[in-house]
Amino acid sequence: MKKLATAVSLGLVLSLAAPAFAAVEFGGKFENQFELHEVADKWQIDGETGIDVETKVTGENGNTIKGVVELGFESGYNDKDEVDGTHLFDNLLDGITLQNLAVEKAWVESQGAYWHGGPDVTTKIGDVGPEWDPVVAHMEDMRGVTVEGLETGPAMAKAFYIWDGADRPFGLAVNGTVEGVDMSGMIVRKGTENNYVFGAGTSLIPGVNVAGKVALDGANRRLYNVEATSANLVEGVTFRAGYRGADDAFAPMYTITPEDKDGNVVARDDVDNIHYDLLDGFTVGVETVQSGINLRADYDDPHELVKLAASTDMHGVNLGYEAKLQRGADAEHTVKAKTVVNAIQQLQGLGVSAEVKLVGDDMTWNTEAEYNAPNGLELGAKYDSVAGPSASAGVTVRF
Repeated sequence: MKKLATAVSLGLVLSLAAPAFAAVEFGGKFENQFELHEVADKWQIDGETGIDVETKVTGENGNTIKGVVELGFESGYNDKDEVDGTHLFDNLLDGITLQNLAVEKAWVESQGAYWHGGPDVTTKIGDVGPEWDPVVAHMEDMRGVTVEGLETGPAMAKAFYIWDGADRPFGLAVNGTVEGVDMSGMIVRKGTENNYVFGAGTSLIPGVNVAGKVALDGANRRLYNVEATSANLVEGVTFRAGYRGADDAFAPMYTITPEDKDGNVVARDDVDNIHYDLLDGFTVGVETVQSGINLRADYDDPHELVKLAASTDMHGVNLGYEAKLQRGADAEHTVKAKTVVNAIQQLQGLGVSAEVKLVGDDMTWNTEAEYNAPNGLELGAKYDSVAGPSASAGVTVRF
């Protein structure tokens, strides 16, 4: 709560400061989500609450200073409540007070120039956590200073200075276009170690584009990829081809932590869940639309993985099919359908969807319905062949 008190105090100071400040605006967002589902033969309600508070001070010169605070429950606290059906909401959210809230992120943001006649830039101070590149500059949840939007001739630049324990890493990124070539570069330095990433892309002829990227860690070990796409060699067909490679021990300082959608760390060769791997090989792909059906096929050589996909809209229903075929693994087939139903007068905008997945001989399925009620509540119901039934409700309030 000390951080919250500091942020609020800063907002008050800005609000009451010199007469040069012409206006103060206060706003934010409150979100609450609940899900009712079955866990170990008991019905359980899980809840998540988030609060974002924003104070913006506008000076007479038109520049703004904005303070943003994101609130959530303190570490170790949650609002989960097991219920038995007869007392469904008796104890829900019991004991929640302001003491259970904690500041998750807070920063001050300024828009304007550093000198008279200079370029307008955006400066953030606080929990800025720059995530400018998944390979060498992923600094989620870190504090420091960022400056973005500095125009230097044909290029745009941005920089950061971060507190990482006793270390003070800093970095500079530049991107721009020179004679039809899109170019970018970034350096991240901590102590005596430097990490780099460089990229370039251009159109060789109309409809044919090439792009490449190379990254270097502190020991000058490399990761690189090149890709070419063509949209007009064959009418209505898009081709893709690429090659990538890396030194085995490539290890930048601030790279993304490979995680799946549930936050679990995954293997670095799990091609579906990470931004890059350390394998050498090529990829090829083709995409086209025939008779209103979007068709796509991709092959990844180092993973020996084939992906096939087809999707179309038919009488207001979006239909999709995906297949994954990989050497040494069961074939995976997924069929999806989604639509919006307006036939029920009382439930206009009701969204319904279904998915069936077959992995080897194992078939799973789920159905789901989503509805935004006129009173602002977001309601949902789902049945999963593995997890069973669940229901959800949520609301978002902006002020």
